[in-house]
Amino acid sequence: MSQRRIGRYEILDVLGQGSMGVVYKCRDTVLNRYVALKTMNLGLSSNPELKERFYREGKTLGTLSHTNIVSVYELNEFGSTCYIVMEYLEGTSLDQLIDDHQELATMTKLEIIRQTCNGVIFAHGKGVIHRDLKPANIFVREDGLIKILDFGVAKLATSKMTKSGVILGTVAYMAPEQLMGETIDERVDLFSIGAIMYELFSYRKPFGGDTITQVMGSIMNTRPGDIKGVDKSINFIIQHALEKERERRYQTVKELRTNVEQLLEFEKKKRIKTRNIIDKTITSQIQDVRVQLKKIELIKEEIHGQFEKAQLALKEDRFDDAIQAANSVLKLDNAHQKAEKILELAQKYKALKKEEEKHKMRWVHDRLSEAQEAMDNEHHMHACELCESILKVDNKNSDAKVIKSVCIKKIRDFLEKIEKTNHT
Repeated sequence: MSQRRIGRYEILDVLGQGSMGVVYKCRDTVLNRYVALKTMNLGLSSNPELKERFYREGKTLGTLSHTNIVSVYELNEFGSTCYIVMEYLEGTSLDQLIDDHQELATMTKLEIIRQTCNGVIFAHGKGVIHRDLKPANIFVREDGLIKILDFGVAKLATSKMTKSGVILGTVAYMAPEQLMGETIDERVDLFSIGAIMYELFSYRKPFGGDTITQVMGSIMNTRPGDIKGVDKSINFIIQHALEKERERRYQTVKELRTNVEQLLEFEKKKRIKTRNIIDKTITSQIQDVRVQLKKIELIKEEIHGQFEKAQLALKEDRFDDAIQAANSVLKLDNAHQKAEKILELAQKYKALKKEEEKHKMRWVHDRLSEAQEAMDNEHHMHACELCESILKVDNKNSDAKVIKSVCIKKIRDFLEKIEKTNHT
């Protein structure tokens, strides 16, 4: 597009391009904010059915105000250009994460599905069936929030606009009844979520084929095998969502979400159990070191009064001074056994202290990495707990204090948001 503005929107960059049109990154010159502006190809705008489909996406999204659904700000025309103005998102689409074989924790993958379910459940509650759910239409924001995109083929549950027998959407994620052109209901979206979940955990599509006909045949006749290396409970959810007969599937997305939430809770408990085992092991190791230090203190008491300078240095943990003092005695009497013993103890004590410090630093480093990962994945409570354990060992650790402070703020912001929503 040669022009650099569409109405009040200054075009900055192209975010994506497809058969229907182009999505631009724009700056709203009135509100001074970034937006995503989706235009319809000029050659298609003369087609009443395609134009209605384009406008239907904007109108549908306009009725769906939800955290996990992309927000629409405006639906309008500028000259002969039809456009939809939506919130600008920073992050990446789920299909890109899958194509890159991005290593994601099981809890992260389940959280993506949970949030996707939240958005779909809200749409279904408003009588809207998406009909084209796929990884490309699920956006993962940088802060971990999931946004569902592209309601271009969405249909109101009561709408008669789409004729029976017409197939709209992306074939690889369609339910059998949708491929057959039968009357559809919310369970087509449920099937699509199952296909997305399969691909997210296996990094391959559940129904393969070199042609559309082969893919359709696979959907109609083939049951995808369980994913190797994945918990059987996850495989159960996927297989239940991908039942060919809709009566045999989950009957609502809420049912699927409930099972996902149960798995998330199980994963959290498993992590806590593992962390407790690690904490007990570390505590035991620290206790062993303390026992050794106590033994050294007893040895120091035995040599009390023999070599005051070396003894005083050991009591004050001045190990270099103790070694230097003992060496000074041995320079005068190289057969002095008690001086040799002081030297031995001072060297051993210094080594133990150094090892203890290294162990503590390694443990603190590992916990900080876990806390940072937990915060990045928005597991703020878990991150706070990790920081608390760090501060018990190193109460001056500034990194742990910063992460804890940020997570507490995130939790407070979340609670305030929930409270505002409840009041609304």
